[in-house]
Amino acid sequence: MTFLFLFNSIAYFYFKLDNIMETFKGSKTEQNLAKAWYLETANIRLYEIFAKQAKKDGFEQISAIFMEVAEQKRSHTKTIYRFLHDSNVETVSAFSSKKFDNIQDCLRVASELELNESTILFEEFERIAWEEGFKRIATKFKLFRRIKQFYHERFATLLSNIEEGKVFKRDKKVKWICRKCGLIYESDRALKNCPGCEHPQAYFEILAENY
Repeated sequence: MTFLFLFNSIAYFYFKLDNIMETFKGSKTEQNLAKAWYLETANIRLYEIFAKQAKKDGFEQISAIFMEVAEQKRSHTKTIYRFLHDSNVETVSAFSSKKFDNIQDCLRVASELELNESTILFEEFERIAWEEGFKRIATKFKLFRRIKQFYHERFATLLSNIEEGKVFKRDKKVKWICRKCGLIYESDRALKNCPGCEHPQAYFEILAENY
């Protein structure tokens, strides 16, 4: 009796799985997942380019943040790709580029990009996934939207810090750390050069202790 119940349960599981796969094939959600994969893949390369611009303009921490986000987006693409297993989808994606001459332009583009994808594209992807009954995929889109909102706010804050001259100067004393050698000192502004390793001001950031 137990063996029969187990056999029936397994058979029912695979029957449901087959039905889900058949429903998924050709669905709008399948199309949207493919679009999301291409978008995030393109964003990875874009942020790698922005990271180089940040380094060129003397903002090592911002460069590292762009690379960190790019790496996190690689995780997003892996998650999306698993849902697209055995898919064969043709998608049409619009492409537009904006000229950027400095890191401020990059941060502005990145902030707007993440906001638009969160509140327009991925919100629509989530809604459709719920309507088509793909609850797990809809939940992933919802989580990605939250992450994108965080990216938007983070990039906007970094841009504001540059425009207000707050990247290397604060209204009160704070602890600064050199990204290159780990030197820590307290002041209202970052030194022009690190006395430890002699690297330029670009390598200083406010010390953050989250442990």
